[in-house]
Amino acid sequence: MPSLQHRLVVLALRLIRRKRIWTSIPNLHASLAEVRRSGPERPSPQLQDELHVQHEWLDGQELYTLAPSEPVAGAKHLLYLHGGAYVRPISRYHWGLLADLVRRSGCTVSVPLYPLAPEHTCTQALAFVRQAWALARERAGERPLLLGGDSAGGGLALALAFDLRERGEALPERLLLNCPWADVRLTNPECAAIEPRDPMLAITGTREAGRLYAGERALDDPAVSPLTGEFSGLPPLLLIVGTRDSACPDALLMADKARAQGVSVELVRGEGLVHVWPLFPIPEADAVRERLAGLLR
Repeated sequence: MPSLQHRLVVLALRLIRRKRIWTSIPNLHASLAEVRRSGPERPSPQLQDELHVQHEWLDGQELYTLAPSEPVAGAKHLLYLHGGAYVRPISRYHWGLLADLVRRSGCTVSVPLYPLAPEHTCTQALAFVRQAWALARERAGERPLLLGGDSAGGGLALALAFDLRERGEALPERLLLNCPWADVRLTNPECAAIEPRDPMLAITGTREAGRLYAGERALDDPAVSPLTGEFSGLPPLLLIVGTRDSACPDALLMADKARAQGVSVELVRGEGLVHVWPLFPIPEADAVRERLAGLLR
């Protein structure tokens, strides 16, 4: 049974009517107008006091780097892509997770604030994260470089991995995927079956976000919906899912497909847990955060 803290997270999501953002296309667009006025969350003053935080611009977009105040021998480098259905900016929950991983492992994390839809599309986002990846590789030097992301960021991480493979470039040591959005079409009947119990996502507005992000590309393009892609040749995946997440069934299908095509998949299944649950300060998140940190040491 999920913890009391997880049940409180679900209650809070219901009280603030978080799901309402995604229940209709007008609601989605209204929420985007609001969030564009407020902009992305920034690393808190406390985080900046505790860690070394670098802010810079890359091709007109912001890029943050988090690192321990003192270097840790052997620690790896992670390029992390935040979620938000490709339309919403990074949140304090993302910063909380990433700061915790730096504390636990001593790793360095590159956090590109990639261009969002509807102002930008998949093609532009992918081109930008390709640049961010090249910069992270340069800065990582001899250290292993991993690639990760949650929700839409997990989908974009997979699209980047596909792109690197097709270009014959060096791939990440491992992919760390937290409840990735595997198929923006969300046509799997099992997704609709979970939706009434999902306190965070609704299919109508989420599909619209996927449509906006796809732009000129087809919705079944692997860069948009990685579930449709070819997984052979990819590095090992650590895949986290929550069974109270409307996007979970497609992520599980993706795990099966990747395994069938010869990719090693470590699956962390959060029974009864919501979308992107490792971002929240709940007991269930502690073990998976420690697993992630172990891979980054």
